[in-house]
Amino acid sequence: ALGFERAIIRGYFEAHDRNPGGAIDSNFLRNYMNAKEAGYTYIDVYISPCTGRSTCKTPLQQANDLIQFINTHQMVVKKIWLWVDVDPDSGNWDLGPIKNRQILNDLHTAWQSTGLEFGIYTSQYQWELITGDNNWVLNSSLPLWYAIYDGHPSFNDYKIFGGWTQPTGKQFNGDSKFCGG
Repeated sequence: ALGFERAIIRGYFEAHDRNPGGAIDSNFLRNYMNAKEAGYTYIDVYISPCTGRSTCKTPLQQANDLIQFINTHQMVVKKIWLWVDVDPDSGNWDLGPIKNRQILNDLHTAWQSTGLEFGIYTSQYQWELITGDNNWVLNSSLPLWYAIYDGHPSFNDYKIFGGWTQPTGKQFNGDSKFCGG
């Protein structure tokens, strides 16, 4: 695993193209098996929730779909990350701050009901774009994985938002290739 202990792979993706309601990533199981085979100690999964379309499943249905898949395939997952990030191609998080906040609350409730450890992936910019307010708090006790693509693996650039006084992780590079890939 090239000295890394944790792999974070996509398990569920938002609606787009011919996938009107969100779905399990067709590469999820293979990517999970590859991570296990490579020797990763911890495997986290992220979900890009379906939001912004009338065809989206409810947050609880999306959580249940992913949990059922994980259980069916006897996967051991350390943490689920809720990907709170606008994807212009999917039209997600395009409902305005009030409705977006309600969806975030519904996602929070759905994932709390699973008993699994979960956290939030977002950035200060995306949080304000989606919720309308950097100071709006969903649950600041959840782990935060934030994104600033600056090439620096440190938290020195972190600025408080959403009630999180400190992050758990940072995505500092968006396109790394290993093994000559």
